[in-house]
Amino acid sequence: PGRIWAVLIGIDGYPTYPLCGCVDDTLAMGDYLTKDLGVPRERIQCLLAPTSHRNVYTNIGYPTRANILCLLHSLATNPAIRCGDPIIIYFAGHGTRYLWTEEDVNIESEEEHDAERLQESVEALCPMDRNTFDVSGSLVTDITDRELNTILSQIYRTKGNRITFILDCC
Repeated sequence: PGRIWAVLIGIDGYPTYPLCGCVDDTLAMGDYLTKDLGVPRERIQCLLAPTSHRNVYTNIGYPTRANILCLLHSLATNPAIRCGDPIIIYFAGHGTRYLWTEEDVNIESEEEHDAERLQESVEALCPMDRNTFDVSGSLVTDITDRELNTILSQIYRTKGNRITFILDCC
């Protein structure tokens, strides 16, 4: 299967509305990658909440918004990942959807595009620290599909188009 690289994110430990099984599913994905596809463990990075004694992969912290974004951005800049190497991103946790608000778009704009945008929904992944406040006092938001598109485009430009993103959320 080539030089596969993987980022695995599993979140059961949400402060509100915790889940069961996401960490186990994430570790099962890691087992599939190593045992069935032969991916070396050092090419698999995990963000798990809560951490698991069964985790044998590189756990680089909790799946906070900052850690998730940092890890995804690192796929584009990691010199060990060559252009054309397959990249697998797996997320198991809460997802959400909401409509654009007036703050998201320029309502005073005469462009039809901005007016139409208010009718569109935003889909997002929920980090474990969502709706809390970071050290600067700012509200921690979900990771929107627009942000993910930007990051995936950066990865594509530097590493090629062999990117698989698996979402186990609703």
